[in-house]
Amino acid sequence: MRDVPTFDLSLIFVRGKDGQIRGFFNACRHRGNHLCVENSGNLRAFTCKFHGWSYNLHGELAGVPDEESFFDLNKSQLNLIPVSTDMWQGFIFFNLESEPDQSLEQHLGEFGEALAGYPFHEGSARYQFRGEIKANWKSMVDSFTEIYHVPFLHKCSISDTLAGPENPLGRLLDIRLYGPHKTSSITSNKNYKPWPVQGIAYEFAQSGAVTGGQGTKEGLPPGVNPTKKDDWGLDVNVIFPTFLPVIGPGMYFTHQMWPVAVDRTVWEMTGFVAPARTAADRFIQEYFLVELRDAVLEDMNTVERVQSSINAGVINEFHYQDNEIALRHQNHVVNKCLNT
Repeated sequence: MRDVPTFDLSLIFVRGKDGQIRGFFNACRHRGNHLCVENSGNLRAFTCKFHGWSYNLHGELAGVPDEESFFDLNKSQLNLIPVSTDMWQGFIFFNLESEPDQSLEQHLGEFGEALAGYPFHEGSARYQFRGEIKANWKSMVDSFTEIYHVPFLHKCSISDTLAGPENPLGRLLDIRLYGPHKTSSITSNKNYKPWPVQGIAYEFAQSGAVTGGQGTKEGLPPGVNPTKKDDWGLDVNVIFPTFLPVIGPGMYFTHQMWPVAVDRTVWEMTGFVAPARTAADRFIQEYFLVELRDAVLEDMNTVERVQSSINAGVINEFHYQDNEIALRHQNHVVNKCLNT
C-alpha cells in the first residue's frame, strides 16, 4: 500500500501469480473503503473489512456477500480501478493518467539507460526517515544537488569528507543532463582522516556493500561515477520531478518528495543496504545512516528558514553561480513545464 500525500489518495501495488506488478486505487467499489491499511504484506486476496467484498490479485471482484440482494449487480464492471504502473531497476513508478502520454522508458530516456545494471536489487534491507517539511519541494531538490553549501552548512558534520583542502569551495566533479533528469557527481576527500569510531566504519564499509566490493571504476554502469575519477564521492541523481536516487561506493539511498502545499512537502529518505551478515556489518550500516540523517537534518532546517523568507516576501529571486548548474537546470525544466 502506498499513500500519495500530494493527491490525498491511496494506491495498492501487488505482484500477481503471473509475476506481473499491477497497481490499483485502494478503494472498494462498494462504498469506497480502503482495502489495505498495512504498507506491505502477503495476501491471497483483498477483502474489504467494511462489508466483506473481495478481489483477487488481478483486481477482479471475486466475492460479494448476500449478492442476490443487489439490483442488477454486474461484478465484471466493478473490478478495482487500475493505475498505470511500470518498473525500472526494481523501482515501481505509477502514472495517474489512464492513458499516459509516454511510457516510463520514454520518460527516463538516456538517463535510464546510463544507470541500467546497477545492483539496486542487492539493497534489500531498508531504513527510512520521514517527515513533513515546511518548504517548497523545489528548494529541497535544490539543496541536494549542489555542494557549494557543504563547507559552510555541514562544517561540523560531513564537510571534510566531501570538500577538503583540494575542493574547499564545494565545486562539482561533474554533471550530466538527460532532458529533465540529471546526475550531479560530488567529490570526496581522499586524504580525509576519520575520527576513531568513524574510522572503524570506513575501514570495513565494503564488507556489506551492495556492489559486492567492486571499485568506483570497473564493473559499474556508465552513468555511475561517469568520469570514473578516483576522487568521486557520490552521484545525486534526479528523476524529474521529485525522486532522487543517490549512489555512493557500496550503498545508495533515495529522497522522495511529495508536495502537499506551496510551502509544505512530505519527505521520505530511504537507505538501501545489503542484509547484514555480522554484527560489524550492522554497526557499519547504522553508523552511515545516522551520519546521513544528521547531515540531512541540517539541510531540512535550512530550507525551512529559506521558505520563511520567501513567505514573508523578503526574497523574490535567487542568484545562482556556475556550480549551481543543477539548480539552474531545474528552474529551466520547471518553467518549461509550466509554459507548455
